Amino acid sequence: MKKNIAIVITRLDLGGAQKVALELAAGLDKKKFNVHLICGTGGFLDADAKNIKGITLGFIPELIHPIHILADFMAYIKLIHYFEKNHIELVHTHSSKAGLLGRLAAATADNKPVIFHTVHGFPFHEYQNPLARLMYIGLERFAGIFTKKFIAVGADVLEYGLNNGVGTRDKYAVIRAAVDVMEFKKAKADRKKYLSSLGLNPEAFTVGMIGNLKKQKNPVGFVKIAKLSNVDNKNLQFIFAGGGPLRVEAQELIDKYKLGDRVKLLGWINEPEKMLKCIDLFLLTSLWEGLPCTLVQAAAAGVPAVASDIAGNSEFIKLANSGELYPPKDYKAGAEAVLRAAGKKKKQNIKTSALKKFDVKYMVKEHEKLYLKEMPSNSPGPK
Repeated sequence: MKKNIAIVITRLDLGGAQKVALELAAGLDKKKFNVHLICGTGGFLDADAKNIKGITLGFIPELIHPIHILADFMAYIKLIHYFEKNHIELVHTHSSKAGLLGRLAAATADNKPVIFHTVHGFPFHEYQNPLARLMYIGLERFAGIFTKKFIAVGADVLEYGLNNGVGTRDKYAVIRAAVDVMEFKKAKADRKKYLSSLGLNPEAFTVGMIGNLKKQKNPVGFVKIAKLSNVDNKNLQFIFAGGGPLRVEAQELIDKYKLGDRVKLLGWINEPEKMLKCIDLFLLTSLWEGLPCTLVQAAAAGVPAVASDIAGNSEFIKLANSGELYPPKDYKAGAEAVLRAAGKKKKQNIKTSALKKFDVKYMVKEHEKLYLKEMPSNSPGPK
């Protein structure tokens, strides 16, 4: 009899956690699992979720990112009702807000589903207000009490959780955040046409980044590295694909540095694989990460990277030998790394064999094995 699984995520914005949730919903064996995908409304990837065949899609409008006591309480109640009504046997949460509310709802639901939580990156980090950091650590420790299994997207994430008292080692499993490796490896794009359409020079060395324009991804640092790189090499240009609250600040900095002809903010794009096929170097300026899917995508597309030397970034760069690391916020060092990459006659020799565990099919199979191992064998099934 098929198992009833609910994948819960705050909202389907464009990001690694959202892509993993969608890939799981689409890829899980529908002969073994009744898959429910539950999320907030208004996400960039809502249409993608609606196009997944063989799943039940549930939207909860109150499931939102900002802390909102009334909305959070209503989301919590609706999640309990959903789990009980649909006889959910395993709840698998992603992202911080859904991770807390979803796990709490599962723990208090009458049917007591098994609780999994994927840690794409903990909500606490060194750049937070100390009181906020302590609050988030406390909440994660509390939720960890009734979490059956933490799935860490990288070994660095696992160690970070343990070092901060979240869960115990026996509760953790590492399953890499994954992408469709072949989609990025085999993608085709017309570099000349693509870059020319952006007002850029197809012959220039092109540096790109994909991500939210938020503090975590540090788009201001991206612009600063672009400025410092262009001092010594006028044959460099930069593109950043993504949207978010820091777009205005990043654009103002581009204007201030008079880099409008060489640094472009693209907004969200639908086909990142084509962009990656049109650049020479991927630059990731994050201040904190779990394990960024964009580094995997770049490596799969054959594009080397320069990335901030933080947990997650360093783990992947070293595994795949896909580029160079620089100290976070040391933009001079970042620019020097970009210039070194631009000066190489040959691209970095990326270790493609390391990408196996970062591929979607492998990730889905590992989840299936873990689900079946941890779930009760007797399934009540849907009524």
